[in-house]
Amino acid sequence: MKIIKIPSKDSVGVITVGTPLEVELDIEVKPRKGELVLWVSNPNTVKVEIDNEIELYEYIGFWQKLDPEIVFLNRRIVLIPGETIEQRIPVDLPPGRYKVVKFAYVKGAKIRVEREFTVR
Repeated sequence: MKIIKIPSKDSVGVITVGTPLEVELDIEVKPRKGELVLWVSNPNTVKVEIDNEIELYEYIGFWQKLDPEIVFLNRRIVLIPGETIEQRIPVDLPPGRYKVVKFAYVKGAKIRVEREFTVR
């Protein structure tokens, strides 16, 4: 077994050695005037937990984390296989290259999933 300490105040997960720590999320991002719309899908064959928090980054020669000045309530969402949820973020982004980061939870471990997009 391998004990994984999760950053912040999350719990500690125990994962069997040799077990790949992987999860897939399909994230589609559409910037619209005054908001960012995300569709998060679970293509896995098992349930996946995500939270409603989103991290937003802008590429300016390097990835700089943006503060969208939004407070996310710490709430876990369970996605069954094939399920998709929609999330809307009230933010107006100027043209540029961006990425969103969502977090998935598997066997107590927190896994970062990213999706890049461009605003024209």
